[in-house]
Amino acid sequence: MSPSPIIGITYSSSELDEFLHWRRMFHGIVSAGATPVAIDCSVPVPGIASLVGRLDGLVVSGGGDVAPELYGGDPADPEVRGVNVHRDTAELTAIEVARALALPILTICRGTQLLNVALGGTLIADIRRDRPDALQHRLTEEALVAPLHAVTISSGSRLARWTGRDGRIDVNSQHHQGIAVLGSPLAASATSDDGLVEGIEIPGESVVGVQWHPEVLWSTEEHASRLLAGFTEECLAVVAPDPARS
Repeated sequence: MSPSPIIGITYSSSELDEFLHWRRMFHGIVSAGATPVAIDCSVPVPGIASLVGRLDGLVVSGGGDVAPELYGGDPADPEVRGVNVHRDTAELTAIEVARALALPILTICRGTQLLNVALGGTLIADIRRDRPDALQHRLTEEALVAPLHAVTISSGSRLARWTGRDGRIDVNSQHHQGIAVLGSPLAASATSDDGLVEGIEIPGESVVGVQWHPEVLWSTEEHASRLLAGFTEECLAVVAPDPARS
């Protein structure tokens, strides 16, 4: 029997009541053949570097906004909400350690924005206000169970390989912020019709971020289930031989 990769999933217990679909992420990771480990980042996590060192992959999930101070934004912006500096700190460390260990990383929504910030990028503080000509990117948590708009995946990208698709796909969406300037060495791997970056990755690394929520759509959309499976397959490739996990 093949070993099951252990995948850490960051989240915030203080937001569980608001984010109705987080449980689907755990179901999706199990369905893809991995063992999920929840990492609560709503409070300080002093041992997170050591914890990440025991994983085979990392998922940085959605949630509240990234602290504006991290990307030169306005900390008094009334549209910025749900900031948790403990979560920012823990997840930034988790990303740094996972990259140093060459672990596959999948970031989702807020996680993708944080990945961009971690690499020196900036964010759109509020799409509706700052990009008034943009598509609708945010409805309600309940609406995440259905696609909202299309994105175009770049041919030859790791995202295309993980999803088994390039070109247009229909995705769900629940983000009021977005990527303004890409950090380095990130590359855009998916965009929506309004030109907003919806997918990012680090060339040469198993690091992919999406603004949509495949962890919600995986049971109904093939591209979403294949994305989780493609990520999990790369996590399996780094599992160290261990008879106790066979």
